Amino acid sequence: MMATIPHEIKKLFQSQTDKLRNADQPQMMRPKNNRKALKGIARSLYLSGKVTLNRAEEFATTAMGLSLVKKPVEKKEKKDEKA
Repeated sequence: MMATIPHEIKKLFQSQTDKLRNADQPQMMRPKNNRKALKGIARSLYLSGKVTLNRAEEFATTAMGLSLVKKPVEKKEKKDEKA
């Protein structure tokens, strides 16, 4: 059985919505787990799909987790100097 394209698109957006909700309000997903909302590196790793929700906090504090996060590149403006 083949799913239609609109259904697949809807499923993709629903997945992204669920990930955002889980990162911001994890108590809504599993009320018994008493988790805090993900912040910083843990949040970016989880939302990018590199780690699961269960392992996001512990993975973010390790060197392996820090190596997965890319440092933002600052663009330097070129100055034209004519002498």
